[in-house]
Amino acid sequence: MISRVLLEPLTGQDSWFDRSGDPEGLWSIGVTSWLAEWDRLLPAELRIESSGHLRMARGRMTLAGVRAFEESLRAFGAKQVAGTLEETLANHAQPDPVWRWGLDKPWRLDLTRPCIMGIVNVTPDSFSGDGLGLDMQAAVEQGLAMAKAGADLLDIGGESTRPGAEPVPLAEELQRVIPVVRALAAEVPIPVAVDTCKPEVMRAAMDAGAALINDVTALRGAEVADAGADTARMLAQGGMPAVLMHMQNRPATMQIAPGYTDVVTEVYDFLARRIEFCVTHGMDRQRLMVDPGIGFGKTTAHNLALLRHRRVFRGLGVPLLLGFSRKRLLGELTGLVEPQARDWPGHLLAALADAPILRVHDVAGARQAQAVVTSWRHS
Repeated sequence: MISRVLLEPLTGQDSWFDRSGDPEGLWSIGVTSWLAEWDRLLPAELRIESSGHLRMARGRMTLAGVRAFEESLRAFGAKQVAGTLEETLANHAQPDPVWRWGLDKPWRLDLTRPCIMGIVNVTPDSFSGDGLGLDMQAAVEQGLAMAKAGADLLDIGGESTRPGAEPVPLAEELQRVIPVVRALAAEVPIPVAVDTCKPEVMRAAMDAGAALINDVTALRGAEVADAGADTARMLAQGGMPAVLMHMQNRPATMQIAPGYTDVVTEVYDFLARRIEFCVTHGMDRQRLMVDPGIGFGKTTAHNLALLRHRRVFRGLGVPLLLGFSRKRLLGELTGLVEPQARDWPGHLLAALADAPILRVHDVAGARQAQAVVTSWRHS
């Protein structure tokens, strides 16, 4: 089993964009799949924790201590975990990227600041109350309004992934999504993403002008065993970026007693494995993003843990996308029942989370909130 290393700066600003915290301060460190023969290498700052299938060395160390620990692992012969620790440190230190992709239509996404992804739901049963069904004109008008309000990209979805939702037939999803993607891709000056787990919809959306794929199953969506590999190769051939999201189970069952031994560690490990899968099948690591899947097979406590420890995910070396707009999490925190009323607490949580990409329903409000955050951070 591969050992993962989770690192999180514990000092400095509580922001994704504060890349390394205080260099002289403390870091949280955890090493999964810890082997008994490594016990003699355990620094005084670390302790062994065993729970369920996890055996971890976990504690808090200075940056100098982390590097000394890496050297002791390497000298002992634990080269895989030492290399992972070195790579994770390097990922935390690397600058935020400015993404450039596309040939026929070049795109640029500046991830050195929070970017806003506007949600356009062409579904009749969206949890957020804004589903537009087959009203293509309304969907296009909504996308145009979002672009005018300051969205950096749009996300078009034709299959609800609310808790309890059942899959939509392929033909129906194509009918909902592709005309809207084609119309918006021709009219807006920003990238248009498609939110789907079906490779056939991905292909049709790419042909219609989509510039990014957002998959809640992290390319595991099809029933055929090797379809994920085929999908990754298809996206690689098209030079298409993709968002890989974590979800426990499927929308129909994901909120039936979700459980984890350690939610942050398990979500991190899943996303690391999916990145490796995509790279193995030809995708460029620099064209991948990850989403911890807030509300997808998680309780409020799980969601808050992932948000509180979001800087751990910088160790994966790819940008982070967060999507909690109007979700049950916000309702449970505030008591607000109607999803549309949850925009203001969503903007507050987004300001605290301060992630490279924020997926929202209310673009204008999100852009205003981020303008305040940016001014505060750089003043």
